[in-house]
Amino acid sequence: MNDSMDVTGETLMEAEFHPMVKKYTAGVIVLVMIITVVGIPLIPFGLLFARWYAPESLRRMSARLTTNAVQVNKGVFFRKEATIPLNRVTDVRLHDDPWMRYCGVRGLKVETAGGTGQDGGSEGDLIGVVDPVAFRDAILRQRQVVLEGGAETTPTAAAFAATPTVANELLAEIRDILTRIEAQNRK
Repeated sequence: MNDSMDVTGETLMEAEFHPMVKKYTAGVIVLVMIITVVGIPLIPFGLLFARWYAPESLRRMSARLTTNAVQVNKGVFFRKEATIPLNRVTDVRLHDDPWMRYCGVRGLKVETAGGTGQDGGSEGDLIGVVDPVAFRDAILRQRQVVLEGGAETTPTAAAFAATPTVANELLAEIRDILTRIEAQNRK
């Protein structure tokens, strides 16, 4: 266990990723080129690109279970950093396909309530976690602790009453975030 603390709580578990994710990623790139037919002449360039992209993708992939959330970071060109509160997690699924099985990796998908975004209810899709069953079980156990009230997920009214400046700072931060969101929606 890591003793590091942040806003989502103490780190309980960090996922490790299997090196075969590189082979899986390279295979997906080549498969897309073959399927598109137009990409067939570009396969040598795709292989060269995959030699750089696959290790870089693996290097940037991380997942961390804390007392209150699952934090996921991934992506090379389009980076994604997601903090998934455990009280919103509805399911954690394991999945694979024939190419994943050949490469010896499995996917772990964190499903959430109210998922209407581009991922359709799945904010965390991780390919190649070394022991996906153990990571899934740890997420589900900690989710149960959070739902039973064993871990505080939001500041209580008593905490705000004791420190009104914290409440004011939090409200100001929420206001600023909403202002930025509204500005982006107007663009």
